[in-house]
Amino acid sequence: MTSQTIPTAPDADIDRGSDSLLDRRALEGVKPSEELNLADRYWQAILNNRYIILGIIVACLLAGLIYTLAVTPQFTASSRLEISRQTASVTKVEGLEKEEAGSDLAFYQTQYSLLEARSLAERVAMTLQLPTDDKFFQAVNSKFGDGDEDVVTAAPVRGQSMSAAERKAKLNQTVRALLRNVEIKPIRGSSLVDVTFTSADPELSARITNAWTSEFIKASLDRRMEATADARAFLEQRLAQLRTSLEDSERALLGYASNNGIVSLSTSTEDGKTRTEKTLVSADLETLSRQLADAKADRIDAESRLRQAGDSREATLAPALAGLRTKRADAAAELARLSTQFGPDYPTIQSLRAQVDALDRSIAAESGRFRGSALGDFQSASQRESRLQAAMNAAKGDYTEQQRSGIQMAILQREVDTNRQLYDGLLQRYKEIGVAGIGTNNIAIVDSALAPTKPSSPKLGLNMGLALLAGLFLALLAVFVLEQIDQSVRDPSSVTDKLGLPLLGSIPRVDDEFDQQIYDRKSEVYEAYLAVRTNLGFLTDHGAPRSLMLCSARPSEGKSSSSIALAFGFAGTGRKTIVVDGDMRNPTVHHFMAAANKAGLSNYLAGEENIDALIHKAEGSDLHYMTTGPTPPNAADLLGNGRLPKLVAYLLTRYDQVIIDSPPVLGLADAPLISTAVEGVVFVIEANSGKVRVVQGALRRLTMAGARLFGAIVTKLDERNNAYGYGYGYGYGYGYGATDDGDGADDAAPSRR
Repeated sequence: MTSQTIPTAPDADIDRGSDSLLDRRALEGVKPSEELNLADRYWQAILNNRYIILGIIVACLLAGLIYTLAVTPQFTASSRLEISRQTASVTKVEGLEKEEAGSDLAFYQTQYSLLEARSLAERVAMTLQLPTDDKFFQAVNSKFGDGDEDVVTAAPVRGQSMSAAERKAKLNQTVRALLRNVEIKPIRGSSLVDVTFTSADPELSARITNAWTSEFIKASLDRRMEATADARAFLEQRLAQLRTSLEDSERALLGYASNNGIVSLSTSTEDGKTRTEKTLVSADLETLSRQLADAKADRIDAESRLRQAGDSREATLAPALAGLRTKRADAAAELARLSTQFGPDYPTIQSLRAQVDALDRSIAAESGRFRGSALGDFQSASQRESRLQAAMNAAKGDYTEQQRSGIQMAILQREVDTNRQLYDGLLQRYKEIGVAGIGTNNIAIVDSALAPTKPSSPKLGLNMGLALLAGLFLALLAVFVLEQIDQSVRDPSSVTDKLGLPLLGSIPRVDDEFDQQIYDRKSEVYEAYLAVRTNLGFLTDHGAPRSLMLCSARPSEGKSSSSIALAFGFAGTGRKTIVVDGDMRNPTVHHFMAAANKAGLSNYLAGEENIDALIHKAEGSDLHYMTTGPTPPNAADLLGNGRLPKLVAYLLTRYDQVIIDSPPVLGLADAPLISTAVEGVVFVIEANSGKVRVVQGALRRLTMAGARLFGAIVTKLDERNNAYGYGYGYGYGYGYGATDDGDGADDAAPSRR
């Protein structure tokens, strides 16, 4: 083929100043794509990392199994105690303290704390002689590793003496081991409590458990005996003091009564208080009061009789005078009757007149005698009343004085009563302690510990359950961390939000022959690239860009396969299309075409003028392609010599569509150089791989070179992207497989047959 001159027609020039229909400025009003809710996001993350989760869980289960098989079996012996509620108040005085002091909760919490007391552990250690028991050390050390600071050292060799400091240190180690292995388990809602001890020796566990409960009961009795002894000594001291105080107060009371002439005739005691009901002065006053009342009555009666004697009408009330007056009236009446019939000298009349005169004299004599007797009686009654009134006044003075003195006497009496009450109460309590002693024991062993026949730990089921929970936790933590640090593209629509590029299409990962799916109109790959070609048709005012470069940030992201697929797609629509392999460092197109890579782009860039000799036609297709040719020592030097834009301009005169497969952007200068020769760049991004900041760095390099970015294609979508609406049900089913359709050898597919 003869050499061709490369035209530079104006219509072949690339208009870099025109705006595409999907220019980046048109995206300013685009809202960010709708994010998945948190639950869906992490559920998808769990599905995506299911193998990691499964691996972590299996590893934890294996670790739990190994631990269970490797750890020394431990045996737990248990003894049950009943602790009855009691109120210990040895100095209780009736009326000064409630019957129950404190709540049940405080009482039982105290008992549980006493069961875990260091002093109790020391009693058990000394009773069983554990500091010199090698068997004990071996049993408790089996639970700990060599680096545990609480591991007790071995017992001294028999016959070897220890210093006081060594014995103390050995005892402290033994006590720590006992407290570490003993456990107190109260039974809710009852007065029962279980005491357990765990070690590698079942017999030793039972022996220590029984010793623990036994020593607890003894320690409780010892405390009560000590409290009783202390109480008796205290009561004896207090009784002596109160006896002295009582005697002193009684002497003071008697002395005060004697000095003040207070003689008590009767007393009464109520509620421990002594009251004086009658004294000698009060008794005398009471007697004088009665006598004075009688004297006043006698004087009033005599005065009444005296008045009767002075009044003739009243005098008739006397019996003798009444009789005489009656007789005189009768005689006077008879005299008056006879005087009407007879004369004055009539004997009968004279006799009656004489009788009336005699009666008048008798009445006069009797009236005089009556007045004299009444006067004497009145005078005698008045004198007696006066004497009694004087005595009464004197008694009142004495009683008033005694009342004044009684205030102080009452104070002294109350002091005597108080001292006597305290003395009697303490004396009664002292007698009760002496008779009852320490009383009945409130702690009883319900079940003694027996040597366990089965180990209490390790428990395979429990350990595996905990290992499973730990595995689930670690797996979820790993998923969370991976999700937080994952900056790959999961949602294809996020390229607009994160990168500012329009999404041109999403390509699924396939597991069949790639070139066969390109031609199969029913395949998912064909449908996906058809959508990309459709979107490319809206990029510029003249439809799809005539010259395109497909590149990616890293190798094996699917740019080469996308270049071939788009080229085959455009060729299938009747457009004259050529694909140029611009990746001279890792050529790929010749693999897809099953052709030799003898001459190509590198030859032209090096000075070859026969372009037609470098162009080949794909078998069974109208697609033309140009391979890279021999690998040059420095591809960037060839791409920067200015011949590539001329090649693109020439190809545009012969083809409707020119597609260049570019090398990756990062780490190489090839892609920015190629971008200056084409109308624009389509960026290929592999889903679920890489980092967004890597893509952003690649885009910055292209932008700095003046490249026009048309949009992005997201490749290799699989089931991990289903939650974002890309997968089955997207309009075409995405196949799942492990075949990598990226650049290089991974992008290569068998040739069409």
